[in-house]
Amino acid sequence: MIEVFDSKNIFDILYDCAEKYNCAYVYFYNKSLENCTDNDLIEQVYSYYEEFLPEDMLLIIKTNQDNIIKFLTIDSAKMNASSWFPTKEQLGDLPDEYYFKCYVVDSQGIVHEN
Repeated sequence: MIEVFDSKNIFDILYDCAEKYNCAYVYFYNKSLENCTDNDLIEQVYSYYEEFLPEDMLLIIKTNQDNIIKFLTIDSAKMNASSWFPTKEQLGDLPDEYYFKCYVVDSQGIVHEN
């Protein structure tokens, strides 16, 4: 017999973990960059972010996967997320490959997004 369970989305999992571990998470992704086949554009995006991202964050981005980073406080999560991931407005006319959708999540839900 097959037993069916209610599935959870990524945000439900993050809420639960944030509550259990008393922390906050930064969740980010960029499907446009992940699906991009133009190697020159990909390198331009990496060069753009190289100007202000810590080296380890740039390496995470180069994996082309959805990513989650744990922070001990909501303030540090929001501060880092807002400095690492510009809004679409801040990016101006740059193509979608430059835009990483970013959320800061704690036990109460989404507390910041770009």
